[in-house]
Amino acid sequence: MISSKAVMSFEWSLMIIAYFLVAARVYVRVWLRNAKIYSADYLLFAGLAACQGLLICDTMTYRMNAMDDFTISNVALKKVCFHSYAQNKNSSSQQIRFATNYFFDFGIYFPKFSIIAFYFNLVPFTHPGMRTLLYALAGLTASFSLVTLFSDTFWCGPDPSVNWLDTDEDHCQAFMSMKLMRINWAMNFTSEVLNVLYPLPLLKELKVNSRRKKAGLAVIFGLGLITIFVSIGRFIQTTFVSNDISIYIWATAEICISVMVVASTALRPLLRKMSSMSMLSSHERSRHHQAGPIRPAQNMGVGTIGSGTYWNRRRRKDSLSGSETEMNTTNGIVLTQQVMVSRETIVAIPEVQEVQEEFKV
Repeated sequence: MISSKAVMSFEWSLMIIAYFLVAARVYVRVWLRNAKIYSADYLLFAGLAACQGLLICDTMTYRMNAMDDFTISNVALKKVCFHSYAQNKNSSSQQIRFATNYFFDFGIYFPKFSIIAFYFNLVPFTHPGMRTLLYALAGLTASFSLVTLFSDTFWCGPDPSVNWLDTDEDHCQAFMSMKLMRINWAMNFTSEVLNVLYPLPLLKELKVNSRRKKAGLAVIFGLGLITIFVSIGRFIQTTFVSNDISIYIWATAEICISVMVVASTALRPLLRKMSSMSMLSSHERSRHHQAGPIRPAQNMGVGTIGSGTYWNRRRRKDSLSGSETEMNTTNGIVLTQQVMVSRETIVAIPEVQEVQEEFKV
């Protein structure tokens, strides 16, 4: 059986990756595109906060040495719960686990709302049928989230405190209810599948000539399959396998990966920028290797626009700035500018013959 320390290490690693991807999304939105933060971003922030809240609850459970006592079995759920209560001799662990229901069961819907908000910006008004389906998807997802919220709160009756105050061995506890878990999972899984399937008709209508762009779009919209597979794994582990502490990993992985997937859908501009920078750096290294070291100009004084000293310095400056000129053949571009400048210098400078001879070299 995996140790509780290993569980916490894995969960915090997922949390750090989620923070990194969300920060990268904000960087793309604000700095690369010079845009504002939209409703889809705020909903994603709420999902990240829910993931953080779940991890805080797990960390508190770990520090109370109550994580190792969590062993779910299809036969004796209540006995395990009572054993955990008796060993801790207080209701703190039950209160933390009750709060965990909200962070996971309800908080996992925020990434779904974020992607739905993205769909509202994606689908044009010229597709009324798709817009109608989108409203239906949003209404269904909102209904599932509200049912989950009220079920977690009032599953054991109108007084939620019975989840942690009742000392009876057979007392009701929403956190340990397998029936409630199946209901919440069914609603969560259904909404997740519908979110992944919804944009497929739009992808068929897109006319993209490049295979690379088609593959990129397929990857972006196919990332939701990762969350679906993790959700199926969690359900199997919880329901059909005699499982233990690993259920913490499955729950944290599902909500954190859902945040990562939604955040990754907006990172294409950042990936393109990184690819361009890599290509530019490789091109400059190749040109430097072929041309050899640049020879310094013989005349280090202040040169006029028509002098060779000026053009040597101008080339170095452009190369250091990383302009797009360096990605092309510099001969044609530089010669064109030199000829234009030489015409100006013919009028301004009396030594026309010297300037012309210089550009003929």
